[in-house]
Amino acid sequence: MNLLQADPSQSIEGLRLHLQYAIGLELTTIPPYLCALYSIVEGENSEAVEAIQSVVLEEMLHMSLAANVLNAIGGVPSPDPGPGLGGISPIPVYPTKVPFIERIPELHLLPFSPEAVDTFVAIEQPLEPHPPTAGQEQYDSIGAFYQAIERGLQEVGTEEVFAAARVSRAGCQVSPHLYYGGGGSVIEVDNLADALRALDQIVRQGEGVSPEILTQTVIKHVAPVLGALGNRPVEDGDELPYGWRPYSHYARFTEIREGRHYRPTQQVEETPAGDVLPVEWDAALPMTPDPKAEHYDGAYRAAMTAFDQTYSALVNTLYHSFNRHPEALEAAVLAMYDLKYQAIALMQTPSPLDPRLTLGPGFQYLRSAPPLSRNTRAWREATAR
Repeated sequence: MNLLQADPSQSIEGLRLHLQYAIGLELTTIPPYLCALYSIVEGENSEAVEAIQSVVLEEMLHMSLAANVLNAIGGVPSPDPGPGLGGISPIPVYPTKVPFIERIPELHLLPFSPEAVDTFVAIEQPLEPHPPTAGQEQYDSIGAFYQAIERGLQEVGTEEVFAAARVSRAGCQVSPHLYYGGGGSVIEVDNLADALRALDQIVRQGEGVSPEILTQTVIKHVAPVLGALGNRPVEDGDELPYGWRPYSHYARFTEIREGRHYRPTQQVEETPAGDVLPVEWDAALPMTPDPKAEHYDGAYRAAMTAFDQTYSALVNTLYHSFNRHPEALEAAVLAMYDLKYQAIALMQTPSPLDPRLTLGPGFQYLRSAPPLSRNTRAWREATAR
């Protein structure tokens, strides 16, 4: 299936379609990360827990940023399949492949393990983006995919497009005060400059570099936390309170995999050579890989289906927040807690199919699940806790 046929630099429809799948791409990484996170035995691997949790929060931020850009050019964020990928939904079914970026490996739902973290490193690996060549049907990397979106914004994201969207999509922007943690911040998108800043933040936090920086030399680019191709820094360019500068997602996962921190002077291409980062791979619950509710009967199936319903309500609430209900993002945050407790309960339940393993969260999207909002009973019960 070829998303490149909908060239974002040639039509506003192609640009909107790319941004629909940008939202889905950011969502696709979250369930594998959460499986690893929730499987870690309570009290163990504290540094890995903190790192993975921070990445998940930032992936949710990236969804909001991509949605803000889409709304700013008159698009409507939707989980429905788009025509540019032969009717493939932006919402993944695991195991899954990102259909327009071949380099990203097949994504599985796995407990915390070297295999899982190897996949995380591969997802976030920084590569120099190359424009698609004639006949190419896939983007080379996440960076190339976002570079195409940036080029599309510059070509067809005219002031007239943004002006029309301010009317047609009024009230759809997620504002900074609704984001609840992690590095970076929500950017309300009103014009081309805002849109480009939002995309830059997505790429910097993930791979740690932006397409612009990749083309600059160290001499040209003198900011202390950013470098050039061949001299890429570990940090992602954000600065949080107390001067703390978070590492890119790629660097955070690399530290976990290697069991060592980067030294402050190291570059991202190097193997971390600083202090030991304690990692106990055995301190994880043995969840069944890629579990699905339909593989079980009775109470087992009911428990897994209940999780899927919570996950689906969370996804639908996120999309609800992108469509004139930004306050619903608060309900999505609360739903994350339910998701965690249900996932851990499944991972503590021995599997009737293999006693060496446990059940696990399937993250199967049920389109019919209603979103949470201030008007729903579930939302009121959650806020009363």
